[in-house]
Amino acid sequence: MTTPTAAATPLIWSAENLAPLGGLGLLGVFLLLLSFIHSRAGSLYFLRDLIWRSFGGKTEFDDLSQLNQMRRELREIEFFRYEFNIPANNLREAELAHRWIVANGFAPSDIGRSRRYMDWSDFDAPTFAVKRFSRWKSILVFTSMLILIGAMTPFSLFADTKYLMVSLKDSPDTRSFYLSQDNIKFKMWPDEVLTPEKCRSAEHLKPFAEEFPEKGLDIVCSFFMDPNYESHVAKGLEAQRSLLAGIALASMLGLVLLVLKLARMQRARSLYRQLQRRTSSESPAAPPTTTPSPADTASA
Repeated sequence: MTTPTAAATPLIWSAENLAPLGGLGLLGVFLLLLSFIHSRAGSLYFLRDLIWRSFGGKTEFDDLSQLNQMRRELREIEFFRYEFNIPANNLREAELAHRWIVANGFAPSDIGRSRRYMDWSDFDAPTFAVKRFSRWKSILVFTSMLILIGAMTPFSLFADTKYLMVSLKDSPDTRSFYLSQDNIKFKMWPDEVLTPEKCRSAEHLKPFAEEFPEKGLDIVCSFFMDPNYESHVAKGLEAQRSLLAGIALASMLGLVLLVLKLARMQRARSLYRQLQRRTSSESPAAPPTTTPSPADTASA
């Protein structure tokens, strides 16, 4: 049996096609960071300015105070959007948003976290997008959390396994099997496993021939003849565990994001109810209706 990286190896490691994706992780994290900043701030003026200044670009207009003021306003509104997560387009809308938050007794942080569940088309009187945090959406998010927890379970079960999942390169139709340093199995939970001793006897190979092609069994048995077989399996197991840990970490991250989403939906629902209570308490009471007495009716 040759090393897994050699061109002549007859095996395909099950994690082999997924492992190179880990090299794109850093680039993906960087792009996600830029996407987060842009979605929150609404622009990347700061990054453009950084690149511009690095090439010696000017930062101020000469004797044009109005243009300098316009430039500063762009930076200030970008800072306001990033700091409070409120999609104001100019400083006037930012002031209106601040006035509305103070008038209703909200915390700016709560409003910022509820941005996806608010309609800021009118900064004089923003409204809550009730459909975005309806009860059925909360149930959907909770169900997704349960599915993700269920998907994480196999990774936790097989993280410490001593078996490496592989398949034969020249027989793509042959199902995968599992290597360990002292035996080979063709099912997850087999009745018996293939050992070097059983490979020496055709009689002992018969039960395995029913589960695996005979030609494939000859190739599989030849693995035990490789003096470096145990080290190859050990290296493959290390890579497999690293991949499983990466998938489990990504699943955990997804679970955390879902928990945050559920918490923000609940917070938006709470703010909406708080606004409803305030609006109902401030609305003028309807004048009481008086019923004429029988004496008044008779005199009429």
